[in-house]
Amino acid sequence: MELNLSLRHSYRILRNQKKIKLKALAEIIGVSVPMLSMYENEIVNLQKDKEQKYRSFIITLTE
Repeated sequence: MELNLSLRHSYRILRNQKKIKLKALAEIIGVSVPMLSMYENEIVNLQKDKEQKYRSFIITLTE
């Protein structure tokens, strides 16, 4: 069985594994918690700079 995870879903899994709360991450990148939740659920897009901060923060904590 093959799972096709989107990039956003993969980052969400990493965030949950590292126990990073949406509230903390939202404050760091400068967006609201609902906006970040909608981004992870592929409802909205973030500005490119905020998306980069989101990804960088999660990757940095996973290394």
